[in-house]
Amino acid sequence: MIVLGLIPLYIRKHRANSSQNGIAAYPAVLYIWSGQDISVSNAADFVAVIDFNESSSTYGQILKTVPLSSNASYKIKQSGNEPHHSAISSDGTYYISGGLLSFLSQQKQIFIWRVPQNVQDGPQFLYALDVPYGCPDELLAIGGAKFLLSMMCNNNGDSPGNVLLIDAATATVTSYLNNASTFVNFNPHGFARLNDSSLFLADYIRPVTLFGNDSSKILFRNTVRYFSADGSLERTFQFNFSNESRETSGVGQGIGFMDVKSIPNDSQKRAYSCGTNDNILYLIGPEIAEAQPVFDISEVNNYVKRISAGLISVSSDGTRLLMTFQMRFIILFNITQPNYPVILDVFDFCYDETLDSVPILNSDTNETSTFREYCANNNNITGSHVLLHPNGENRFIVMNYFLKAGLAQFAGTRSVHVFKLNEQLTNFTYEPRFNPNFQFNYTSQQQYLTFHSLKAYPHHVQYLQL
Repeated sequence: MIVLGLIPLYIRKHRANSSQNGIAAYPAVLYIWSGQDISVSNAADFVAVIDFNESSSTYGQILKTVPLSSNASYKIKQSGNEPHHSAISSDGTYYISGGLLSFLSQQKQIFIWRVPQNVQDGPQFLYALDVPYGCPDELLAIGGAKFLLSMMCNNNGDSPGNVLLIDAATATVTSYLNNASTFVNFNPHGFARLNDSSLFLADYIRPVTLFGNDSSKILFRNTVRYFSADGSLERTFQFNFSNESRETSGVGQGIGFMDVKSIPNDSQKRAYSCGTNDNILYLIGPEIAEAQPVFDISEVNNYVKRISAGLISVSSDGTRLLMTFQMRFIILFNITQPNYPVILDVFDFCYDETLDSVPILNSDTNETSTFREYCANNNNITGSHVLLHPNGENRFIVMNYFLKAGLAQFAGTRSVHVFKLNEQLTNFTYEPRFNPNFQFNYTSQQQYLTFHSLKAYPHHVQYLQL
């Protein structure tokens, strides 16, 4: 047996929390879009409402859940949608969420909810949209009740996908891109919208290859594209894939770009994207001739290449980049000099000593364990994927669930975690008080909802300030 990455290169030290100036922990709630195991009676995909007010006696607990309800007449299926990404409209009126695999059963894929005046009451389901294409992924509010949505595949799980413009107020859907049907190997996942409304789109994977029986046949894409504000394709960045075993994770073929995020207010309109298979952080821009490899992130794991499902968050001032990596690490970069990013801090869900006293429950066995033990038995994968850092907050949220479908069996610990940044944005610490995941040593009178008791698969999160 080969055990990978038991000794991380970056060793964290205990740090005291510093006072927060400029950023703060605001009273808020979280809406978490989650699936539910089909073993649960009347299982339903649901939105969990989480108390995110540090001064509250129920901080970090699930206040309520709002489930989907099947309606065959309207092609709505309450479970098995594989809840994926979500967003809140710019006007704060609508919450929108997508089902990554709803298209496989010819069901509606996009769910529209009303955000109530008291956000703690949870969203009210309004309707579902029957959109063209399949594999709905990233959602972005772009003003009023309008959203952009990347569709990673067509109705056959193949190329080309598209980017759609959704108006939740009028329930209308149109293509945002020009001539998307002509694009080759077009499977957009993450994207970035710049101030001038131009777009970077990251091509990730040919989804249909995930549903075979041979992982060597999984096909990742090798392109990131740049579109002008009118939806016309301007640039395609082509990345060279190497078959050298030391240069990739060894899973499938191709690099795979899950996410791309731009540097706010950058005069050169540059953006970062990280390769799923080669673990390289690239810098791109419409005026850059070729993509620039600026950091081999596998450095944090002694240069061992592992498949990664990392999502990126760039601070509003363009000086910091947070991301998940290799489905276990969280990394904070200083990107003041975009060509020369510097790692400021690294957290490892598998072997960080701050988690040694944090018990978890195994979703399959219900046995009490630790992250260290879990990782030793699960190939050093906790499922770390979605990362949300709300603007102005000193806290950010990480979701430890990626996907459990076909050859992508990366359920992880199926848990949600919070971290706190220090005042200078140079390090962060784990927040043990926040725990909607597990409950230990309770009586029936003291029991409350947890993601574990709900047998949940929490995938995406939205932040709503009170």
